[in-house]
Amino acid sequence: MKDNKLPLYKLVISDDEDGTEEVDYVALVEFPAIQKNFLAFNEDFVEPNKGESKEEFLPRCISYIIDEGKDSQEAVAICSSLWEQHFAANKVSFDYDDTLSTDRGKKLAEASISEGNIVYIISARDSVDGMLGTAKDLGIPESRVYATGSNSAKIEKVKELGIAKHYDNNADVIAELGTIGQKFNLELKFAIQNEAERIVSGPLMVADMPIYRRDDEGEYYVVFTAEEIKKIVQRFFKKGYQAKVNIEHDTPVDGVYMFESFLVDRAKGVYPMKGFSDIADGSWFGSFKVDNDAIWNQVVDGTFKGFSVEGLFKYEKTPNVMTKDDIIMSEVIKILSQIEH
Repeated sequence: MKDNKLPLYKLVISDDEDGTEEVDYVALVEFPAIQKNFLAFNEDFVEPNKGESKEEFLPRCISYIIDEGKDSQEAVAICSSLWEQHFAANKVSFDYDDTLSTDRGKKLAEASISEGNIVYIISARDSVDGMLGTAKDLGIPESRVYATGSNSAKIEKVKELGIAKHYDNNADVIAELGTIGQKFNLELKFAIQNEAERIVSGPLMVADMPIYRRDDEGEYYVVFTAEEIKKIVQRFFKKGYQAKVNIEHDTPVDGVYMFESFLVDRAKGVYPMKGFSDIADGSWFGSFKVDNDAIWNQVVDGTFKGFSVEGLFKYEKTPNVMTKDDIIMSEVIKILSQIEH
């Protein structure tokens, strides 16, 4: 982001109920609120450094991701997840030559990844050549592949990374394979999921939250007020868009529809869903029933983690400006406040 001071635009919806400004689709996306004009983002480059605190990591990570084109809410979600994965999940490593060279070893690595573990490949080789292909096949980032040059250095690297288990021979793999099929760990990003009824729920629009945008017009922030979100929701239901759902703002799908919707209004006793207690009044939440088998399977395996709305809007420039530092610090303070409580 070249300019640290960016204009702030307010979404404007006409009072004419037949106006063209509207949300006409809700998309199921890998990262909530992702838009077509966002740039690609590679998470491999943002990991906590050795000895780095959470207070140091979050601003660095959020700043990087916003510069890559994500909005502030999405940047916070990604960085929080990266921190939690780096320090909360079990770390497991596999020796490349003695373990991952076997079908059993690869099967165990795949099972470990599916359980939510952070998996590394560490070898006494002098070069990562050959290791990166296996890492790619397993979906392991290059940043978790190490060629140490010696067995003693390999042991030190395992200790340095805080790895709980290092598989270094085929006997370990054969013994461990007996437990595969009994372990299951699934983490989904939707706020609520009812697997028996195939229901996913979460926020659709957040009131008064500046959102970073970058397109042909340049860089700027937009904000959706509670008043304008209310108009959007009314128009959405009047036009019967509850079943207009697509994938990643691209392919429409059948068999997915909204059956529940509410606007946060604490004065009326309508509170945000659990996990979103700090969201402003006027924010829009919804629940969707997923009858489409293929889509449901992708929800379960984590392909889709949240919602993102799309439509036709008009923007009105406000006299205010937003700085990247303001956004980053406000989001970091919010996260740390939630952690403390």
